[in-house]
Amino acid sequence: MLRHLITRFVFLLAALCAPVFTLPAAAAGTDVATPWTDEDFTSVRLISAQTQTGPSDTLRLGLEFELQPDWKIYWRSAGDAGFPPNLDWTGSQNVGDAHILWPAPHRFSIFGLETFGYKNHIILPIDVAIPDRTQPVAVNLAVDYLVCSDICIPASATFALDIPAGGDASKTASNASITSKHAHEIEKFVSQVPLSGGNLPINVTSIFPTQSGEATQLRLSVSGLSNAGVSVDDIMVESPLRIGFGAPVMTNENDDADIRTFDIPVLGLKPDETLASEKVTVTVVAGPLAIEQDLTVGPQDASGASSQTTPPSNAASTSDDASSANSAGTNIWLIGLFALLGGLILNVMPCVLPVLSIKVMPAINARDSEISRVRSGFLASAAGIVTSFWLIAAVLIGIKFAGGSIGWGIQFQQPLFLTVMTIVLALFALNMWGLFEINGSDNLGTAANDVITQQEKGGRHLSSHFMTGMFATLLATPCSAPFLGTAVGFALAGSSFDILWIFTLLGIGLATPYLAIAIQPRLAHLLPKPGRWMNVVKVVLGVALVGTAFWLLGILSVQIGLGGAIAVGIGLVFGSVFVWARTRSQTLRTRFIFTALAVCGFLVALFAPGFSRPPAASNTANGPNGTNEALNWQAFAPETIPALIADGKTVFVDITAEWCVSCQVNKKLVLETDDVANTLADDDIVLMQADWTRPDQQIADYLASYGRYGIPFNAVFGPSTPDGVLLSELLSKDAVLNAIKDAR
Repeated sequence: MLRHLITRFVFLLAALCAPVFTLPAAAAGTDVATPWTDEDFTSVRLISAQTQTGPSDTLRLGLEFELQPDWKIYWRSAGDAGFPPNLDWTGSQNVGDAHILWPAPHRFSIFGLETFGYKNHIILPIDVAIPDRTQPVAVNLAVDYLVCSDICIPASATFALDIPAGGDASKTASNASITSKHAHEIEKFVSQVPLSGGNLPINVTSIFPTQSGEATQLRLSVSGLSNAGVSVDDIMVESPLRIGFGAPVMTNENDDADIRTFDIPVLGLKPDETLASEKVTVTVVAGPLAIEQDLTVGPQDASGASSQTTPPSNAASTSDDASSANSAGTNIWLIGLFALLGGLILNVMPCVLPVLSIKVMPAINARDSEISRVRSGFLASAAGIVTSFWLIAAVLIGIKFAGGSIGWGIQFQQPLFLTVMTIVLALFALNMWGLFEINGSDNLGTAANDVITQQEKGGRHLSSHFMTGMFATLLATPCSAPFLGTAVGFALAGSSFDILWIFTLLGIGLATPYLAIAIQPRLAHLLPKPGRWMNVVKVVLGVALVGTAFWLLGILSVQIGLGGAIAVGIGLVFGSVFVWARTRSQTLRTRFIFTALAVCGFLVALFAPGFSRPPAASNTANGPNGTNEALNWQAFAPETIPALIADGKTVFVDITAEWCVSCQVNKKLVLETDDVANTLADDDIVLMQADWTRPDQQIADYLASYGRYGIPFNAVFGPSTPDGVLLSELLSKDAVLNAIKDAR
């Protein structure tokens, strides 16, 4: 009897202690990586994108190198010297074929030698086949690699990494449960792997040898650059012959044609060797894009022409304004004109309406002002708008240099930005209602007022006008407008200068109404005379600002969850109540207490998102319209589009977000109207929707493949238009119906 009691007690104790011992192991499982192997010139380790095997027969690993300055490792085709990392999987268990996904490399030219490789930080993604996904994976990897600077040093490293089995595939269907913390970093470099296959955004249309005196060159043509909004940075050619290839030289640089032609020097070709009919692999790097094609070198005829290679299908058609821009090639002046028009049209877009109060009140107050003060005030607002665009451009350039994805309006994907904007809107509303006012002692306040009065008389007190322009710009960025998408797409796919130039013109376009009043201040006198009615306007516009704050809270609930958004709202309400109570108090002590309590309320709103848990991503139709019963949206799966088209289906793609006001307008005024909704409900139409409310690298890459970096984005694919027809940012019923008709 006692023995049975002891046995049961031991089992009970083991059951109670089991979670204590298993939790650390589970927590450690999120960091699936080997220790760093350090050398004087580099550190290397093996990481995994998965904490356990999943429903897939493939495991994605990453070989991560941290290289010291001026040191490099080599690409799969090293060039005139060097060799790529060599992997030996001997001793591994439950490991099949392994395939390295090579990101686009850099060219290194020194002493006439052309080599290709990587510097600073690089992760080589590796897809490893798993023969039995129900069993654990034991990786034993030996790596031999060459690292070079002024000298070259061969090095080696060995790694052991165990990946536990995920068990039943049905229990590991959610990627979130098996994704390690290294998955995002690995995928950043996967996105840099050159695209291959059909339907490439740019492609090599012809390739053949030419002679320049005694030297042999390879001449090739690249098409689709205008549609993609990019220019060629480098071209690498791989051949089974023991020869090398120099850097490409553009031969039609001054032409506006969509096709660019390049001559590539051929090095080391023997007199009895020819490149005609030779199989080669061509990799083209063009800004954020890189493509890879297996081609056959054509023969050179007497005229120097060549038979065309068989290119993939042309890139997708675009909307009217985008296609007109693309036909102009890289004409930066035409794109600049589009940027001006896009910024100007942005003033009347739906997403600018919430900031109407910020624009109206200064104009009303300027009605009876002196001409010089009206001019300086509106110039300051215009300067604030342009400065905001410069700041946005600087942030995007920084993100681009850091290897991140960039796009128009992406700041609305960040909870901190949304929270700060909500707090600022609440303060603006309180100020509009005359509740938000901070006074010091009487003497100090009198002195400050005297100084401000003197500055205003001299026209130098312009900070409030400047900040008005900046804030209006930040709240205007969720919108995309005709011409705006084309200009932003060109800028974000181009150089840092392109981004700064285009965003400057966008700012000037948005600031045009302010500049018009600054040039002709008497336009302000066309406004109604100030009076008591302004108090009513202030109340109404304050309510509009509160409505905008609620809209931002709705977006925030998608980012951090409903509970977190409610916590932010409660903090704002309490802060506002104490601000109101402060205005009703008479003694300095009570006013100080209410001020402190108001600050606490706003601090609660500011820090609440940090304690919130974001909602789980949905695997179903994931757009904001996904719950609409009238339209049967499916989850975003662009890889299935070719199969659906082959089955005779027409696919309507919609990329939207909660913060995209233009997207919501398109939904209400076009997509959900009876005519369009009835057509979209046909059996042969598949509705595919993606939600970009939160950051999503797949969506960002998909937009970039079409030269778009902002939303709304709508495209129609069908048997007659397999490459897709891109629609304008502002939809119309006729445009949607005609695109579907053409696609069918």
